[in-house]
Amino acid sequence: MTTTRQTLVPASATASHMLRAFVGLAALGAALLPFGTALAVTAPSQGPLYNAVLGAKPNLMFVLDNSGSMAFEFQEGYSVVDDCPKTGTVCEGKYGWYSMRSSDVNNQYYNPSITYLPRIEPNGDKKINEIEFVENQSSRIFGYYVAEAKYKWSDVRYIPLYTVYSSNASIPSGSKFTYFQCSQGNCADSSKRTVVNLTYPASAEIFPAPAGHKRTDCIENTKGCTAGEEIKNVLNWYKWYRSRALAVGTAVGQAMQSYDNKFRIGYSQYNQIDFKNEKSERATDIVRGVRYFKDENEADKKWKTQFYDWLYGIVPISDTPSHNALFLAADYYDGNRNSARGNPWKNDPTSSDPTDDKNDLSCRRAYAIMLSDGAWNLGTSLNDDKKYASIQGGIYSRNPPSNETNFQFDPKGATGFDSANDAIRLKARNLYIPYGDEGVSSYGLADLTAYYFWHKDFSSTLPNNVPVVDSQHNPTFWQNMTTYTIGWGLTPSGNRPGATTGLTWNQIEKYNNDWLAGSQVTKPQWAVGNLNLEKSAAADARRVDDFVRAGFTGGGRAYSVYSGDDMRRALDNALSSMVGSGNDAGAAVSGNSNEFQTLAGQYKYTTEYQTADNSGDVKAFQLDANGNVDANKPTPAWSANAKMPAVDKRAIFTLSNYDPDAPRNALRTALTWGTRLDSLPADLKTLLNKDTLQPPDERFIRYMLGDDPQKNTKGTVYRLRKQPIGASVNSPPVFVGGRIDMGYNTYGSVDGKGSYAAYKTRKTTLPPTIFAATNNGKVHVLDAGRNAATAGTELAEFMPKGAMASQIDLANPNFRFRYTLDGPLVEHDVYDKPAPSADASWRQLVFGTGGRAGPFMYGLESPMNAADRTPTLNHFLWEVNNKAIGYADLAHITNNPAAGQLDDGTWVMLTGSGHYPEAGKQVGLYVVEALTGKLKKFIQLPASYGGDATGGNRGLGGVVAVRDTTRRIVAAYAGDANGNLWRFDLRSAKLTASIPRLLFTTPEGKKQPIYAAPTWQVHPGDGKACTYSATSQCGAIVVVGTGILLDEGDLTMPATKQALYGIWDQTPIGGDDKAGAIPVSVENLVTQTLDPVIKSGAGIEKGKNFYQLSANAVDWTKKNGWLLNLGTITYPGAMENGERVVGDLANLGSSVIVSSFLPEDKKQGIESCTATGSLPNIIYVLDALTGKNKNSFDVDANGTFDAYSAVSIPGGGFTRGNVNSRNMIGQPNEGQPDGKPRSSCTNETGYLTGVGGTQRVGDGCPPDSRAWRRSWRQVVSPPF
Repeated sequence: MTTTRQTLVPASATASHMLRAFVGLAALGAALLPFGTALAVTAPSQGPLYNAVLGAKPNLMFVLDNSGSMAFEFQEGYSVVDDCPKTGTVCEGKYGWYSMRSSDVNNQYYNPSITYLPRIEPNGDKKINEIEFVENQSSRIFGYYVAEAKYKWSDVRYIPLYTVYSSNASIPSGSKFTYFQCSQGNCADSSKRTVVNLTYPASAEIFPAPAGHKRTDCIENTKGCTAGEEIKNVLNWYKWYRSRALAVGTAVGQAMQSYDNKFRIGYSQYNQIDFKNEKSERATDIVRGVRYFKDENEADKKWKTQFYDWLYGIVPISDTPSHNALFLAADYYDGNRNSARGNPWKNDPTSSDPTDDKNDLSCRRAYAIMLSDGAWNLGTSLNDDKKYASIQGGIYSRNPPSNETNFQFDPKGATGFDSANDAIRLKARNLYIPYGDEGVSSYGLADLTAYYFWHKDFSSTLPNNVPVVDSQHNPTFWQNMTTYTIGWGLTPSGNRPGATTGLTWNQIEKYNNDWLAGSQVTKPQWAVGNLNLEKSAAADARRVDDFVRAGFTGGGRAYSVYSGDDMRRALDNALSSMVGSGNDAGAAVSGNSNEFQTLAGQYKYTTEYQTADNSGDVKAFQLDANGNVDANKPTPAWSANAKMPAVDKRAIFTLSNYDPDAPRNALRTALTWGTRLDSLPADLKTLLNKDTLQPPDERFIRYMLGDDPQKNTKGTVYRLRKQPIGASVNSPPVFVGGRIDMGYNTYGSVDGKGSYAAYKTRKTTLPPTIFAATNNGKVHVLDAGRNAATAGTELAEFMPKGAMASQIDLANPNFRFRYTLDGPLVEHDVYDKPAPSADASWRQLVFGTGGRAGPFMYGLESPMNAADRTPTLNHFLWEVNNKAIGYADLAHITNNPAAGQLDDGTWVMLTGSGHYPEAGKQVGLYVVEALTGKLKKFIQLPASYGGDATGGNRGLGGVVAVRDTTRRIVAAYAGDANGNLWRFDLRSAKLTASIPRLLFTTPEGKKQPIYAAPTWQVHPGDGKACTYSATSQCGAIVVVGTGILLDEGDLTMPATKQALYGIWDQTPIGGDDKAGAIPVSVENLVTQTLDPVIKSGAGIEKGKNFYQLSANAVDWTKKNGWLLNLGTITYPGAMENGERVVGDLANLGSSVIVSSFLPEDKKQGIESCTATGSLPNIIYVLDALTGKNKNSFDVDANGTFDAYSAVSIPGGGFTRGNVNSRNMIGQPNEGQPDGKPRSSCTNETGYLTGVGGTQRVGDGCPPDSRAWRRSWRQVVSPPF
């Protein structure tokens, strides 16, 4: 705790109180929404949700400053020492009464720009605020007293005096709470001072939110906040944010809610109360050793609850002995407190056994996060004065030995850091960043954190095989401690108002960027001298600088925070950098539509991500006959990062001023090495230079192309990138070649029928491409041909305007991960029949969306040139967002669009409006002209089912098209987040006034949401009222799976099991609505069940468990479908009742393929030093018509499909973005192109490929079976 008085720091001097953190090359981690369902969610999560923690869960010690200054209700530098002019004293020139009630002067005071969220219970529920009103018209001198320790703090500074009224109290009418908004912190000038009075009872007044506000709680009136909403916000601030300790506790509790069982958490505090002697003293031990961050059933194992109890119950007291606090955490990691606090290196951290054995995981990392509000106090440094950040370390050897070299820390840098060879120098510079000061300081906290990171191995018995973290320049592989420092209101000395010297964030930023770029470096102005020598304002400033440096010398990062929101974001950044990586978006597979007898020689393409630095890659792997990575070629055939062309040869294609109603007015621009920013169209220039800091010349364009380093007009180096390809978290790559055969040349009568066969041939002969949307805002087009010299080479980059707005953020060295371009990509064949003077042609289009990044979508083309598919800027066809005419209801689209021709000849794209619509917007189906993006029709759900202001109805999911025998689209099916299944009539006679028809609602409604696109097959009828024939259509069987995962709230423990449903839609394909039992009720469904008896796989199926389903008959004269409840198959560490379906369903013969996954149980989880980080999957291949068991898997790998319809895959890798490879015509989730029902089995074989491998599946026929449906006779053989 520092007692030095400082000059008042106005809000403008602290950058509007925004979080300030430096991370060098590594961008700040994912901003995961830190709340469960108890808090309203209005947007998808901005961090990965589908990955499990890779390997062993990290140890993390929270080291929290509970010095007396944490009780302050004002920031450092606050200097209001009067309460004028409210008192009757002499008040000339004094305006303290106003100033103390303005967040522009006192950062800690109520700020009307911020939504003050409630504290969180351990289970994620909001805490109840029982306060009814707070009055603040009187003032007082700040004082603080802790009776148990007889600790008293006296001050001269003034704060408001609050009178609190509980819900049971009688509140005097006219009671008032006042706050001021003072421009530039000037409350003395009445022209710059705005007063807001909140009175009781609440008035009907509307309070406009300040410009640039972040309020999310004002929903009752579009013009601002109602008095009731404003009072509620004030009460939350008073109860949970008024002081530093309250705000820190609240923010930490909210941030940690996202990390159930992702860490093992321990905690310690700076000071403790000696109750016996009624005094305060420095802590002599940690409070709790690490425990899995979860609550178990036993009363004494409520580890998460105990953490929250400690966090919310901390008492500010005494001084700031930072060294001692960190030492206690490290001493615990060193095994010196095992008997009392457990052993942090054992699998069971509660064990007091001091020895480690072969079963204890050696790959576990250990962290510490120090949170403090002041400079460490004079006389609290430890006696050790070794300059650990500036001296060479010992030699560490990997155990078990590997091809990697041993490691020794050198304070000058890794070997080769000063090499004249650029490649050698850059490799060495990126291994780690040294933060030594050449020994010019002594007794600093920074040297202590360096000791525990570079020089200390906490376990002499565990092997040294902790995974290195390349993206964070952390090469350590032994059991050490990485330290992060977070300072509440702590500003480096050079960043303080009026400072002309001292440490600044820009110095650290420049040093890191220059170091990583291989350039000459200037070291920051670290603190110098004996830091434990004197007590003065200058000495305290040096100790603050030392605290900042300690975050970097300790292998982590440092942050300055000024609000609870800042604290949440800092913790999110730090925590997610420890656990945020994966490759779970999905896969693409090469090949043409008629060559999938096996997958031998084909390639699988996957994407990767690291949220810590927003980096990724696209890689190709050659497959064997079974679809697994060829054992003879286990390494990638190519990596897109390694095959990128020189930066001066790259180009980004953009689309400016696009209006789908006037597409010819658009301007397509190629951003190249020679493009100047000031030469761009006005709309693009505005997006790229909104902060006016980009130079007008080529520099920022070159940065966007991938050139590092570049600088803005203030000389700040833009964020350096480790590699050219950005992260790809949720968008799988798409293979654009000859995989799709819509059968237009054989079936139906769409436009272009006569030329489709030649077009198919052309698709298969040209080299294919990969389209990959990445989080740097680009769609990369890569060569996917078989020429080893060119495969993987980038051909082009497209950048939608919806992603262009984020380029400034991506260039910010302090960028924290959020989505920039994240939606899926999908290819479709579209026939272009332009004006009579132009040639008609088939065109291969790729549709994409913003996904979790924003409400926009776009159309691209993969051209068919004479010898290749290299795109030009003219192949950026269109883009629309929710500001375009007719698209106001567009939300976050995260499902694949469908496409085809309507019966009026229009070629269209179909997509749901997405999830998380804005308040007052509607939910429905967009019918969009495929070649231009022009709106054909928006079909709204009925008003009672659409979006609303509460966010309860979150949107429409994946869409599947329904084509009749002409191969034209006549309808579509889609489900919504409230569990409703809809059919949309898209015939031209109905389209103008089309009203969606509700087919079915899941029994639990929004607890069983339908997110994934359904699949459908032609229904054979019931054999009585309707039987399929050449003249009789009996509708379709529509199969859906339930479940969703778009935000943290979806990861709460569900009370209801999810399910698969097969619903009979009796409306004939292409016909008018069939009267009858619509919507179908669950009572009219036959239940199938899963037999939990396990059959273990053999051969290539070894390690998998297979299951049978029931074969209950469906009497179609009495029933309307079937259901199968999920959740029977469980995994240790997986969420109970958590099994769900988010990937699109697919047909295989008369079967349907469904892949489900089980989220990690935040209360359990599985750890292994060989863990994949993928969630476990269950693949079902069952009868589409009845849901019954079929011969779907070759359990013993003898070449014959056995009577099992489910397989569980512990290693996962099949959650979403799977590819179904089989010889087929049409889309995998649509019915047969001939419009006929399938036989009861077809003996078709398919391959389901995900990021984790390939599963061979079949629509097998039992021996001696007769392959037909009982109500019709097969007359046409399958095409393959």
